[in-house]
Amino acid sequence: MQDRDLSTIKLLLVDDEAHCTKLMEAFLRQAGYGLITTTNDPRQALDLYQKVKPDLVALDLRMPHLDGFDVMRQLRQVIPAEDYVPILIVTGELDAPSKHRALAEGANDFINKPVDATEVVLRIQNQLQTQRLHNQLQMHNEHLEAQVRLRTKVVEQTQLDLLNRLVMASEYRYDAKGAHAWRVGRVAKLLAEIKGLPPDQVDMIKKTAPLHDVGKIGLRDSIIMKVGPYEPAEFEGMKAHTKLGSTILADSRSPLLMMAREIALTHHERWDGKGYHKLKDVQTPLTGRIVTLADAFDVMTHPCSYKKPLTLGEARMEIERHAGTQFDPELSALFLQLIDRDGETLLNDVTDAPFFG
Repeated sequence: MQDRDLSTIKLLLVDDEAHCTKLMEAFLRQAGYGLITTTNDPRQALDLYQKVKPDLVALDLRMPHLDGFDVMRQLRQVIPAEDYVPILIVTGELDAPSKHRALAEGANDFINKPVDATEVVLRIQNQLQTQRLHNQLQMHNEHLEAQVRLRTKVVEQTQLDLLNRLVMASEYRYDAKGAHAWRVGRVAKLLAEIKGLPPDQVDMIKKTAPLHDVGKIGLRDSIIMKVGPYEPAEFEGMKAHTKLGSTILADSRSPLLMMAREIALTHHERWDGKGYHKLKDVQTPLTGRIVTLADAFDVMTHPCSYKKPLTLGEARMEIERHAGTQFDPELSALFLQLIDRDGETLLNDVTDAPFFG
């Protein structure tokens, strides 16, 4: 206790006998303690505790109106679980059942009446030293937790940066800016929001949806750079990008990569089961169903080598027409609301892409 100024330590003494509190206070002031609050009415203990916020409470057991057990129960309701506020029982009736009960209610130590000055000071000193060590350990743990959070954030940011580069690499041959990928990520995020998903899931979908076509990095140039419609054999080759994407993103325990793999594999499934892997309705995970709509909408509304873009109204009609066959009917209805709400902004390029991080 040498590194702590005793005059700043706050003590609360609760005893219905005034001569007991006066005697205890005298001993403690002589030892150097300066902030001592006393009461002879146990009904005041809770209010005084909340007002004073003492470092230690010394408490009698046998008192009228509220006994020491009642007071301890009240105090433990307001003392945070992570705080160590020692309760020192001062009593003339320290039989074994009372002692056991007091320990069960949260007592930390005991002093027999009549009190001895040296014992009072030493027991309080020991409890405050335990409190000091507890606080030091808590601060150390908080420091370690802060370090872990910082390192986790650095790892996560590094991971996101690498995923960003992977998106850019997969899109580079035919879309060097990755505009399609980022637009799909934004639209998928908006659809996830209007669906009412939790913010952390919305954020993950925003970050992982741009990886939906990552498997195209493994396709031949003759397929990926094809101008015009695909021949049947070429289309089968194009379909392989979902499995390739799943393979690229496989065998990771990262929640981001697990979701990205799920999306890469399933974003060409159909509600009626006629998609790439024949998954039907809710057999396709929600993330895949969301990105299916976001991807299809972006393809509809932006030009490519074999078609002109649809207008927003035309795309709206296409989604409405294919709800329940190609697209999840509930998500389709929500997407129509999204079109009506956000309109032309859904068609714009994502100016702040990439938006990982």
